[in-house]
Amino acid sequence: MSSAEQIAAQRAGRSSVSAAIARLSEYIARSRTYYAIWSVITLAYVATFLIVPELTGRTVGAIENGEPADVVVRMAIWLAAVGVLGGVLRYYSRVLVFNAARHIEYELRNDLFAHLQRLPQSFFLTWRTGDLMSRCVNDLNSVRMLLGPGLLSVVQTPLLYVGALAMMFSKDWQLALLVLVPYPLFILLARSFGRGLHRWNIEVQEGLGELSNQLQETISGISVVKTHAMEDITRDRFAKSNETLFRRQLKLVRVSGAMPAIIGLLPSLAMLIILWVGGAKILAGRMTTAEFFTFAMLIYQLTFPTFIMGWVFSLIQRGAAAMQRIDEVLTIEPSIADRPDAIAVETLRGEIEFRDLTFHYPPFSREAALREISLTIPAGTTLGIVGPVGSGKSTLASLIPRLFEVDDGCLFIDGIDVNRLKLRTLRSHIAMVPQDSFLFSMTLAENVAYGLSEADPKRVAQAVERAQLAKDLAELPQGLATVVGERGVMLSGGQRQRTALARALALDPSILILDDTLSSVDAATEQAIQRSLAEVFAGRTVVCISHRISSVRGCDQIVVLEGGRITERGSHRELLLAGGFYARTARQQVLEEELDGIGAVA
Repeated sequence: MSSAEQIAAQRAGRSSVSAAIARLSEYIARSRTYYAIWSVITLAYVATFLIVPELTGRTVGAIENGEPADVVVRMAIWLAAVGVLGGVLRYYSRVLVFNAARHIEYELRNDLFAHLQRLPQSFFLTWRTGDLMSRCVNDLNSVRMLLGPGLLSVVQTPLLYVGALAMMFSKDWQLALLVLVPYPLFILLARSFGRGLHRWNIEVQEGLGELSNQLQETISGISVVKTHAMEDITRDRFAKSNETLFRRQLKLVRVSGAMPAIIGLLPSLAMLIILWVGGAKILAGRMTTAEFFTFAMLIYQLTFPTFIMGWVFSLIQRGAAAMQRIDEVLTIEPSIADRPDAIAVETLRGEIEFRDLTFHYPPFSREAALREISLTIPAGTTLGIVGPVGSGKSTLASLIPRLFEVDDGCLFIDGIDVNRLKLRTLRSHIAMVPQDSFLFSMTLAENVAYGLSEADPKRVAQAVERAQLAKDLAELPQGLATVVGERGVMLSGGQRQRTALARALALDPSILILDDTLSSVDAATEQAIQRSLAEVFAGRTVVCISHRISSVRGCDQIVVLEGGRITERGSHRELLLAGGFYARTARQQVLEEELDGIGAVA
C-alpha cells in the first residue's frame, strides 16, 4: 500500500477508544510527579472526609451523655480543625490535578501542532482546515476536562464510597446493606447513559468541526462571497449546519441532563432508608443517636459526589471521544520523512534530474498529473517551463522539495535520490515562490526575513531592492514595518508576489523555483525585476514557470508541458523555429502587446 493509500485508509477508519486512552496515559505518565503528590493529598482529604462524620457523631454522643462543657468544646474544636484541614486539602487536590491537566493539554497541543507540520501536502488535500482547527481547540478542551474534573471524581469518589461504607458496616452492617440497595441501579444507569453520551459527543464534535470549517472557508473567501452576491445562500448553508449541530447538542443535553437528575435521587433514597430504619432502631434502643448522626452525615457528604457523577460521566465520554478524534490525526505516520539510510550532505550544488517520472495526486487520482518525465537541469543553469493551464507545471516544481511523495529512482538532486536526502538539508537549499503568494499577518520586513534563522536588515533590504519592492515602501504607512494583515490583505496582488519573491531571494538558495511569480506584475516592472535577477541567477539552479514567454526566453533550456508530458524542449530560438505550442504562444503574446501599445497611444 502506498503512503497516500495509508493516509486515506487511516482517514476513513477511526482510532479506537482504547488506543486513544493508551496514548493519553503516556502523557499522564510524564506528569507522574504531579499525580503522585496529588494522590497523597487526595488520600489525606478522604481521611478528613471520613473523620468529620465520626467526630460529629462523637460530639453529639458527648452532648447526649451529658459530658462536661469543656469536653464538648474540645471535641467541637477538633471537628472544626479537621473540617478546615479537609477544605485546604481539597483545594490543593483540585489545584494539582487541574494544573496537571493544563500541563498535558499544553504538551498535547504542541505535539499535535508539530505533527501537523510534519504531515505531507497530500494529507491536507483530504482533511478540512476547520475540522483540524476544531480538534486542536474544542477537542483539546474536552480532554483537559477529562483529565481535570473527570479524573478527580473518578479517583476520589470511589475512595470516598469505600471509606464511608467501611465505617457504615463497622457501625451497623444491616443498615449499611439496606443503604446499598439503591446503588446497583447506578451501574445500570451509567452503562445505559454512557453509550448515548459517547455517541452524541462524537456527533456533536464532528458537527463543531463541520461548522468551524464553513466559518473558516467563508471568512477566508469573503471577497468571493460578496462579489458573487452569495451572502444569503452562504447564510442558509451555515444555518443548516448550525441547526444540525443544535439538534445534536439538544439530544446530548437530554441525555447528560437526565443522568445527574436520576442519579441524584440515589442519596435521597439512602437517606430515606436511614431515617426510616435508623429511626426505628433508635426507638427500639438498638442504635445510638451518635451512630445515627454518623450514618446521616456520611450519606449527606456523599450526596454531592454522587450527584455530579452524571456530569462526570458526560465529561469522561466527551473527553474519550475527543481524544479518539485527536488520536485519529496523531496515528497518521508522515509519509515524507527522513529515512534511516538518509545521506548526510552539508551542501547541494543544485543539479536536478527527473528519470521517467510519473506522478498521481493522492489519494487514488485516476489520471496521472505527470507522465514519463525525463529531464536534466545541470547545476547553475536555468530551466523555463511553459504550457497550458493544468499541464502539470506547478506539480513538477512542487516535487523538487518533496512537497508530495515521489517514487524511488525518479528524482535526483546532485545524483542522490531525493528520498534519501534529509528533508532539512534538501529544503534549506531550496527557495520556492508559489503562485499563491501567501503572506503572514506580520510586518513586511518579517515576511521577507521569514526563512532566515536571524533577521538580517542588510539581506532584507537587498532582497526588497532586487524584487523591485523598494519603490512601494513610500506608499505603505510604516514602510518595512507595516503589518500586511492576514494573507497580505494590505498589499496589492503584485506587491504580494514581489514580497514572496523577496522572501525567497533573502534565503540565498542553491535552487530557486519561481512558479509564475510575476503574473500580477506589469510588463515594465517585470523587465526591471528580470534585469536585477540576472545577477541573482548566476551560480544557482533556477526553475522558472511562467505563462509569459518573455519570462523564460533567456533560460538555458525551455520545456513545454502539455497533458503532463514534455512535448517540446530546447532554447528560445529553437522552439520558435519548431513552430509548436511555444511558437504559437509567443506570436500571440507579441500581438497582444502590440495591441495594448496601440490602445495606450489612442
